[in-house]
Amino acid sequence: MKKVLSLLLVAVLGVAAYAADIEFVAGTTVGTVTQVTSNTPYEMTLSGVTVHSTYGAFNAGNAYRMGKNSVNTISSGQTITKIVFECLGTVGSSNYGGDGFAAMDGMTVSEDTKTVTWTGSAKEVVFTASGHQVRASKIIVTIEGEATSLSAPTFSPAAGTYTTAQQVTISAEEGATIYYTTNGADPLSTDEIYAGPIEVAQSMTIKAIAVKGELTSAVATAQYVIAQVNTVANIAAFRALDDDAVAAIGSELNVYYVSGDNVYVKDDSGYLCLYTKSKNANVKAYKVNDVIPAGLAGKKATYRDYIIEMVDDFLNVPAASGKNTPVPEVVDASYVTTAHTLAYIKIENVTITAQETASYFTVKDSKGNECTAYGSSIPTGTFDYIIAMITVYSGNPQLTIIETAAPPVEIGSIGELPTTADGVKYKIKNPVTVIAQSGQQLYITDYDANMLVYGSLDREYKNGDVLTGIMGTITVYNGMVELVPVAESFGAPDEGSEVEPEEIPVEEVSLSDMHKYLKYSEVTLTAIEGDSRNFTLNDGTGDLTVRINGFGVEYPASFEGTFDVTGFVAVYKKNASTDAVLQFYPTEIKSNSDPGFEQGDVNGDGVVSGADVTALYNVLLDGAEPAGDADVNGDGVVSGADVTALYNILLQ
Repeated sequence: MKKVLSLLLVAVLGVAAYAADIEFVAGTTVGTVTQVTSNTPYEMTLSGVTVHSTYGAFNAGNAYRMGKNSVNTISSGQTITKIVFECLGTVGSSNYGGDGFAAMDGMTVSEDTKTVTWTGSAKEVVFTASGHQVRASKIIVTIEGEATSLSAPTFSPAAGTYTTAQQVTISAEEGATIYYTTNGADPLSTDEIYAGPIEVAQSMTIKAIAVKGELTSAVATAQYVIAQVNTVANIAAFRALDDDAVAAIGSELNVYYVSGDNVYVKDDSGYLCLYTKSKNANVKAYKVNDVIPAGLAGKKATYRDYIIEMVDDFLNVPAASGKNTPVPEVVDASYVTTAHTLAYIKIENVTITAQETASYFTVKDSKGNECTAYGSSIPTGTFDYIIAMITVYSGNPQLTIIETAAPPVEIGSIGELPTTADGVKYKIKNPVTVIAQSGQQLYITDYDANMLVYGSLDREYKNGDVLTGIMGTITVYNGMVELVPVAESFGAPDEGSEVEPEEIPVEEVSLSDMHKYLKYSEVTLTAIEGDSRNFTLNDGTGDLTVRINGFGVEYPASFEGTFDVTGFVAVYKKNASTDAVLQFYPTEIKSNSDPGFEQGDVNGDGVVSGADVTALYNVLLDGAEPAGDADVNGDGVVSGADVTALYNILLQ
C-alpha cells in the first residue's frame, strides 16, 4: 500500500513539475495593434501563449480592456489546462467585472465578479464579452509542460524618427537576461548585458535577445532616427508647407476640441488638426484647454481638400505645459465657408431647426444668415450663442457644435433674482445704479434691493452711473447671493444721480441688510490689538466690526475723537463650522476733528504747494497758528516728521 501511495505522489509531483504558469500583467506585458479599423484587434504573446481580442486595448495602463461583443481567444502550441482573469470592479456593467463574459463550459465567475476561472484541456479557449466590457489587471495561463519559447524583448519608446535624443529602455520576461548590440549585428549571449536605459543621441539600430535558462528569444530590432527638423514660426507657416513636408511648430498651441483620433489646436495665426492615425499615445493624452509648448513636430497633410493636418509619425510630442481656455472668434453664420475650415467660432443669438435629412440642422443668426450643422444630438430652439468648429464634408462647409447656451432669463429687478445658484444666465431689464466699485467688487442698487456684482469687468464705474440690461449668473458666498457678471453686458453707463447712504442703528442691522450702503455719523472706533485690517465701530446702540477691504481706505492712524464712516454691510464666515458674522466694508472714514482741509494744505488756501512748506516751518519754528492741516502725517503731533510727509505729498 505504501508503495502505491509513493507512486501516486511521484505521479502528482511529475504533473506539477511539467506545468507552467504564464502571467500577463497589465502595464508590463502589452500588445501590439495589428491593424486599425473600426474594430481594433489587439494581440500579445508571451512564452508561446497568445492573447487576441477582436476589439480591445492591451496597452491601456492598469488593465487589459476587452470591449463589449469582442471575441477574445487565448491559444498555445501546448495544452492549456487553466486560465484565470483577475478583473477590475465589482458587480455591475459599469465596473468591468468578469460577469461580462458569456457563460461557457468549464468557466466560473466569483460572486464579486473579480475572478474568472476556466479549467479544461484545450489549445485554444474563446471568451466572448457579450454582456459588457471586461477589464483584467492580470491573465494567468497554465500550460502542460514547460514553456517552449521566450518572447522577444520590447523597446520604449518605440522605434521611429525623433527630433531629440531618446533614452531607450528594453524589457523582457521576468527572470530573463537581455543581450543587445548597437552595431547592426544580431546579438549573442556573449554580447553586452542590458543594465539600464541606452542614450540614443544619433541614428542607431538596437537589436536585443532575451535568455532564460535553456530558452533564447527571437531577435528584436528597433531602428531610431534622430532627425534634424526645420522649425516654422506658427500654424500659418506650417499650413503653407507642401503636403508630406516635416516641420516643428515654433509657437505654443492651445487645444480647443478633441474628437476620437483628432486633436484640434490653435494659435494666434490659425488652426490645425493633429490626426493620430496610429493612436499615438502622447498625442491622445492632450485634453481640451491644454497648452502644448513650442516644438510639436510632424508631417503636413491635407484631408478632403480643406482640412489641414499634422499626422503620424509625430517626431516630437511635448507634454502639455499648462491650461488655458481658448477664446473662439465671434462671427455670424455667413463666416461658415470652406475658407475657414477648422476655425473655432462663436455665433450669438441663433435659432437651430432640424432639416429633413437626419442629423442635419440649420443654424440661423439674428441677421438672417444661415449655415448647416451636423450631429446626432444637436438641440433645437433659440440660443444665446453656440460655440462650434467649421468642418467640411463632400466639399460643403458645416458646423460641429461644441457648446450651446440657452438665452438669458429676463427679469425686471434685482429682487427677482433667485437665492440659489442654478447655472442659469439672468438679464435684469430695469436700470440699476452703481454705488461703488473696488477691483472685482461692484455694488449696485435699483432702490428696492442692493447686490454685489463680483467678477472681472472691462471698465471702471463711479457712484451714480446707470446700467441697463446687465447679465450674469448667481453664486452664493458665505450664504449671500452675488452676481457673476457677463462682462460684455456691462457697457458704457448713462449719467444718473449719486446714491446717498442710509442711516440704520447698528443694533438693527441684520443679514437682511446685506450689501446696503450705510453711513454712521459721530461714532467711536476702537483698534483691535495686533490686527491692522479690522477695528470696532460703536454708534451707541451696538458694536460692528469694520474691515479694511479695498476702496482706497486706509487703517486709521489714530482712534481719538469721533468719526463719520460710510460703507457696505458684508458678511464673513471663518470656516464651515462657524456661523456667518456681520462686517462693514468702509468706503470712507472721516475724523470729525479734521476741519476738512486737504492733507498737507498747511496754509489753508485749498492747494498743496511749496507755500505750505514755508507755513509748516513757521508753525514749527515760531509757533504760528496754522490756517489748515499742519498735522500732515495724522499722528496727532506737529513735528519734523510732518515736513517729510509734506515733501512726500509734493513729490508724488
